[in-house]
Order: sequence, then C-alpha cells, then structure tokens
Amino acid sequence: MTLWIAIGAIALISFAFKATGPAALAGRELPVRARSVIALVAPALLAGFIVTDIAGPGWSALDPTLLAGLATVLVLRRYRAPMPVTLLGAVAVTALLRLCTS
Repeated sequence: MTLWIAIGAIALISFAFKATGPAALAGRELPVRARSVIALVAPALLAGFIVTDIAGPGWSALDPTLLAGLATVLVLRRYRAPMPVTLLGAVAVTALLRLCTS
C-alpha cells in the first residue's frame, strides 16, 4: 500500500512542477539540459521506491524469485514483446521458481 501512495504522491508532485513551471518562467524556455533532468526525476524516484520495496528494509527480505521475474521483464521488453506477454512471462517465471523452491 505504501508503494501506491508513493506513486500517487510522485505523480501529483510531477504534475505540480509541470503546472507551475510555465507560470514561473513567464514564457521563457528552460535550457535543454534542465528539461531532460526534470523529465527524469519522477522515473528515478519511482525506480528507487520499487527497489527498496522489493529488497525490504535493510535489504533483508530480498526474494530471488522476484528478481528472476524482473529479469524476465527486462529480457522480454528488450526483444519488444507486448506488455501483456511480458507481464504473463514474469508472473509465470516467478510462480514456477516459487513452486520449485517450496
């Protein structure tokens, strides 16, 4: 639940930054470098929240089967698999590994 609250908060903060930016700049354009950094703030924070949620507090609850599922997502997305196929593949790999280890 905490992760979803964090995702919502990041979305609201990102929206607020994007809404107040044009008013604060009074029609001037930001430099390209500043725009690229601002565009990457929300994804970087979201990635950090996901990593800490997966690893648990103090990295003590790390689940290798979940990491295998995430690796499956990376491989399938690298080969441009559709998102539903990617999600099903990740779930299948994680479930099979948990079944084999229990």
